[in-house]
Formats: sequence, C-alpha cells, structure tokens
Amino acid sequence: MILELTLIVLVPTVIGVSLRTKFSAFFARHDSAYAGIGSILYLLILLAVVGPNASTIIGYGWYAFVIAGAALCLNLIGYLVGMSSRLLTSDRKEVITYLFTVSKKEFSIAAAFVAASGLPSEIAIPAAFFAVIQMITSPIAAKILARH
Repeated sequence: MILELTLIVLVPTVIGVSLRTKFSAFFARHDSAYAGIGSILYLLILLAVVGPNASTIIGYGWYAFVIAGAALCLNLIGYLVGMSSRLLTSDRKEVITYLFTVSKKEFSIAAAFVAASGLPSEIAIPAAFFAVIQMITSPIAAKILARH
C-alpha cells in the first residue's frame, strides 16, 4: 500500500520536474495557469474527503471550530518557523522559500493515504480542515510578502 501511494506521488513529480527542466521555455509561458489548475485539482481531492463525511462534519457542531482553531494554530506556527530562517539568511528569496516550504504541510497526501489505505475517511477530516486554512492563509501571506 505504501509503495503504491509513494509511486502515485513520486512518479508524476519526477515526470513534471523532468518536463519542466527540459522544456522550460514552453512551460514558463503557462505559469499563470498552473496555480489555478493546481487549486482545482486540490479542491477535487478535498471534495473527495469532505463530501462523504459532510454529515459527520456538521455533527461536530462547535467541535469543528476547535479543529479549525487547531489547524490555524498549526499553520501560524509553520509560518513562524519559516520566518525564523531570517536567523540563517538575509536573502529575501531564501526566506520566502523557507516560509512556504515549512508552513505548507502535506495535508493532501494525508487525505490520499487515508483514501488509498481503506481507513475510515473520517480520519482525514482534520487534514481537510487544515487544507481550507492553508488555502486561506497562503494568499494572505503572499500578498503581505509582495508589499514588503
């Protein structure tokens, strides 16, 4: 199971990086479209997790806010750890790279693993909450960084 999931993640990544490296001029022309395509694909993964569990999530009531608060705290701690890279480097591009690499957890892989492993899909609900928080905070962080 782990091998299959690893291949599902690694093979497209290796192919994508190889194509991007070999045909960089072609792929660079379409850079503006990749974020939108990635978001749509990501939302489809998220929908696959949340859809079947909608009644469970609604049944959480106020506990859903506790999960969302925990996800927000985890996300903000990730940004804080990423910003601590300023202690290591003063290069703005490196700091931004650290910031987004550290703050972005692989929640979509967690959701895919739960789906592929046959575990109860409710296990992936916290990952779905974190995904929503990440999709809200990332553009805000990017906008703040663009101003400074």
